Amino acid sequence: MQWLLLAAWSAVIWYGALIAARWLRPAVAFGLLCAMLTQLTLLWLDGRFTWEAALPLHLCSLFGVLSIPGVWHAPSWLVEALCFLGAPGAFLTLFFPAAAYCSHPLLMQAAFYQLHVLVALMPLFFYSTGKPLPVCPRRTLILGNGYLVLISLINRLFGTNYLFLRAAPVGTPLAWLSARGNLFYLCALEMLCMLVFSLLKPFYAHWRK
Repeated sequence: MQWLLLAAWSAVIWYGALIAARWLRPAVAFGLLCAMLTQLTLLWLDGRFTWEAALPLHLCSLFGVLSIPGVWHAPSWLVEALCFLGAPGAFLTLFFPAAAYCSHPLLMQAAFYQLHVLVALMPLFFYSTGKPLPVCPRRTLILGNGYLVLISLINRLFGTNYLFLRAAPVGTPLAWLSARGNLFYLCALEMLCMLVFSLLKPFYAHWRK
């Protein structure tokens, strides 16, 4: 399902930008909004609409919220964060999905995949609509670490598991990393981010030209 959605939304974004369609930005924003509202509604129907589970504090949820106004106006720091952190994280999640369990699993999975597909495609959206792709991940690394500290404090104070810092989702590479201890887990996440940043920097620089 996720790969069909990825292909479909890629075609929509590329074609919409090619013909300079006025409907492109509203369509992407509406797709993000529908995906997020569907997940929240399903949690509410199952009695799981709580601040421990429903706040948009996971990275992809956060970037989903920020991308809705961002399709019209995205400041440089948001473009950088989406391209270097949000998009690769969302794309990797398509390989190792961890959708919330509910009584309507297919609908939840469809909404989950659509959210992550659209966040993953934000660099394509920016590129196809003429916005320069970023070339320096330094600010994203600083902001990302600051957000990591903030969520760590929230998790400690309220017993939540945002960013999967307290418990990694089963069946994902994060579970393998977290099984080796919290310090190893955090250091591995940091190193993986820097590796991804170093790979994406020349890639975006090439397309920026």
